[in-house]
Amino acid sequence: MGLKETKNKGFSLVELIIVIAIMAILVAVMVPVLLRYIEKTKVSSDTQLADTVRGAFLCAITDAKVLSDPDSTPFINQLETTGMNADDNNFRTTPSVMRDSVEEILGTSLSNLNQNIKSAHDPGARFFVQTAGGNVIVTILYTDRNGKKDKSTNTPNNDIVVD
Repeated sequence: MGLKETKNKGFSLVELIIVIAIMAILVAVMVPVLLRYIEKTKVSSDTQLADTVRGAFLCAITDAKVLSDPDSTPFINQLETTGMNADDNNFRTTPSVMRDSVEEILGTSLSNLNQNIKSAHDPGARFFVQTAGGNVIVTILYTDRNGKKDKSTNTPNNDIVVD
């Protein structure tokens, strides 16, 4: 009988290296796309949060208890004239029905609100609230609404706005 011929059914080293190289190329192409997608979902989450803040302030300024509270009146006027940061120190520390109403609706303290911003943002990012003709406008300042992690462009054109 002679030498037995064996039939290897495994992969050769070259074939395995080619497969690994192809997988590396696919990963290199997919990672930037996935990272961009993740950042855009963070922007979407921030937009929803801004809409929630908008709804909380809208409910508060139309609430009869808030409108009849003398401590809330200066804040309602400030929203109409100049606007204010949602976590404004005076607003957070002055007892008012409006502040209590907004925090109750949001389910969190206004001092913790900025910590919930998920998208790429400058450390000074914050919620800015103003009213115009009874409409509440909320802007998350110093963020990147385009989802490109562009924190260097701190311009109003790049802020997340909900009205």
